[in-house]
Parts: sequence; C-alpha cells; structure tokens
Amino acid sequence: MKKTTSAPEKRTKIVLIGNGPVGFKFCEKFVKYRLSKNHDLVVYGEETYPAYDRINLTSFFSDPAAEKLILAPVSWYTQHKIILRTGEQVIEINRGEKWIKTSKGTVEKYDRLILATGSGPFIPPIENRNLPGVFVYRTLNDLIAIKGYIQPHHKAVVIGGGILGLEAARALVNMGLETAVMEVTPHIMARQLDGEGAAVLQSHLNKTGLKVYCNKQALKIDGDGKAETIVCADGTVLPADIVVISAGIRPRDELARSAGLTLGENGGIAVNNYNLTSDNDIFAIGECAFTAGKIWGLAAPCFEMAEVVAARLAKIYKVFLGNAFLITLKIMDTRVISFGDALGAMPHTPILFADRESGIYKRVNISPDGQYVLGGMMIGDTGGYSAVFNLLRNKIKITSDLSEMIDPKSGGAQQRVIDLPDNAIICLCEGVTKGAIVADIKENGCTRVDEIKKGTNAGTGCESCTGLLEEILAEMNTRH
Repeated sequence: MKKTTSAPEKRTKIVLIGNGPVGFKFCEKFVKYRLSKNHDLVVYGEETYPAYDRINLTSFFSDPAAEKLILAPVSWYTQHKIILRTGEQVIEINRGEKWIKTSKGTVEKYDRLILATGSGPFIPPIENRNLPGVFVYRTLNDLIAIKGYIQPHHKAVVIGGGILGLEAARALVNMGLETAVMEVTPHIMARQLDGEGAAVLQSHLNKTGLKVYCNKQALKIDGDGKAETIVCADGTVLPADIVVISAGIRPRDELARSAGLTLGENGGIAVNNYNLTSDNDIFAIGECAFTAGKIWGLAAPCFEMAEVVAARLAKIYKVFLGNAFLITLKIMDTRVISFGDALGAMPHTPILFADRESGIYKRVNISPDGQYVLGGMMIGDTGGYSAVFNLLRNKIKITSDLSEMIDPKSGGAQQRVIDLPDNAIICLCEGVTKGAIVADIKENGCTRVDEIKKGTNAGTGCESCTGLLEEILAEMNTRH
C-alpha cells in the first residue's frame, strides 16, 4: 500500500516595521511563543543600530559606549531565525498586493504586517530652530550630536519640562553645564503630577542648581550663525549655547496614512483591543497605535501590545487591557512615582500627605465609596508605594488606613514588598509575580538583580520595577 505524505504546512511571512524597544519586545515574544516553527520574521529599522534601550538613553552621556545600550547583538536575531535589516526605511505599503518598499528599493512581500513605527519629537514653531546648537532629544544619534557639540563654557536650555526634558536636563547638569528648563504649562511634569507635587519637585531641582521656568514660551532662537540666546513670549531673553527641544511626541503614522489605514481623531493608527488595524492583515503596536481612546506613551502598555499580537499569532487570544499606568524615576536624586489616575480625572477622594520642609508630597486617589485605589503620586519619599500600587494593580479592596500607609512617621516605610501576597504582580511588562521572584531567588541563590532579571525576565522591559526587585532581594538575603 502506497504511503501518502501530507503537504508541508504553509509558512506565514511577518514583516515588522520598526526596530525600537517595542519592535524588539515583539521579537522576544516571537521567540517566547516559538513562532519560528511556522512563521518567518523580517524586521526593518531606520537606524543603523540594532534595537537599543531608549529608557536609559541618558546614561550615554556618562558612559559613551553605544554597545552597552544595545538590547541584543545581531547574532541574537540570527540565532532565533529573525532577519534584521537596519539602516533601511520603509517608504511604502501596498495593501492590495501585500508588499512593502524601502528607501533602498527593496520590495518585501508579507502575509502579516506589524507597524511599530513609534513616535517622533514634536517641534514647536520656534524661529531659527535649525541653527547650529539646536537639537532634539530622541535617538542615540541625537545624543551623539549633542555630546560632540558641547563645550565646557556652554549654557544649556531644555525646552520642555516633561519626563524626557528633565532627563535631558539632568544629563546636561551632570556634564557641568549651567542648565535651565523652560515649560509652557504652569508646572513641570503636568501629565503626571498635580501643581503641589510639581512645586515640591521643583524645589528639589532648584537646590541642585537647575533653573526651572514655567509659563514660559520660546519664540525665537538668536545668535551669530549659531544658537546663543532664546527670546521668550514675555520678552525674557535666556542665554542658550545649547538648546535641546523635548516638547512632546507625535505618533509616526505617516506610512499608515499614505496606505489608507484608519487613524485616530488626533493621529495614531486606530486599532482594536488586539491591536488589529482597519486592515485584517496589519497590526500596530506601541506609540504609533491609537487604542482605548489614546496614544500610550509608556513602556509597560506598549510592551503589552507586543505580547498581545505575538500571542494572537500563536493562536492564544489575549486582548490589550492597558497595564496600570506607572512611572518611577529619579530626577537629580529625588524619587518620583506617578501611577494610575494620578491627577484625579475620575471621580475620587484624595488622601494627602505633605511635608514641604522635608520635601515630601504624597497623594493617593481612592474611589468615592472608599473601596479601591485609583491612582496617586509620591515625591521625595516613596514609602508605602509598593503596597498601595498592589491594591491598584490587582484591584484589591482597601482594608487598612491608607493615610497611615503613606505617612513616613506612622508606618509607611514599613510597608515592604516582601509582605505582598505571592500573586501580586511586581513586573508589569512581563507579568512576573512576587512569588515567582522569591522562588527564583531561593532556587538559584540569586545575589544580584541582573540574575533575577535573567531568571524571571522581570525588569527587562521599562525597568520601573528594578527598585522593587532590589527590595525583595535585600529582604531575602537578610533572612538567610
């Protein structure tokens, strides 16, 4: 009897446009879900580097070794059967014939297309913004250009008092430059902090020598063939040999627009709750995507989108939920945390702790019925943060006095991460629980955070949970 052999399963060709951190996160999930068994993946990136860590980009100023920021070497892509094409910009999508075309003339067919084109800097309409000495702060090449231009006597002005603007200011101060920050709104970090919290942070920054000007709009950059001063709308003139523009971002949706994909009301590629665009063969993830009513500009939710799409291609049907908004950072040695509905957009009751003398401000917003945490912020002291955020992240009912929990004098500092339940999620990007981290430390005898990261994948995304990993590790090592 003659044997019959079944035809080999047809392979699906995936083309990923965008080799930033979100694109790389999709590549990691491609490996996690073993999609290479029946999928081929080709990745196109505009920059000549493999994907690098934009979150810690500022570290380049103190340690100018670009390779330390690279998330994985080219050999990693080869090892996992991913074709990586850097320095090649995609300029056209033909949805009818299902191919893309690059600036080098390459034409690549696809079965599924994933847009991870990210965002670009918003450039305010400032006169003479193309003068030498004026930079944006977005890519590794931007930082290389800034570092190459700086002279020790230079005075710097950063236009934009958001997270990235303050990061840029910190780097310039650390390089010894007299630095000022200009913010057009009434206070810095307006999307993450309320007025009082921002005032406490600004007080900390002033003590470090950083000048902060709010309600200040730049109209013109002046100088003899290069940047020397900034002229403001109120007539103020500030010295500025270096001008760094960090005034916000705009989703890179031009490819989608020219291809006729549906966009959000104010830009961004419109997608549903599993990141599918108006074309059934095209997904969009990260800062270029418009979903759940907005553009998501933080690492954790953008990485979640990469997980959703990779899982769906593996026939595991996850949907995008939008991980609880979380920012943890240190600005000029001052700890700042903002999470959930920090500004109280939803109906809420605020619980406040403020000690201006000590430079501490804490606010936790709870639901009107007093049962759930909705969001909050902490500046200067973050005691109690892990316990409060766990209530939000895991939607746990409030059973204790939150005012005591956040008061440094009455136990806030005693709220330890180690005391959280085992199912409490510590790493939002990867969904790693406290129990999994504790188990990894016990089983593998971890003594360093990088060992925990390698064993559990926690802290390998936006890194906002690194402090929590350090706390757990310190407590475990103390016990043993």
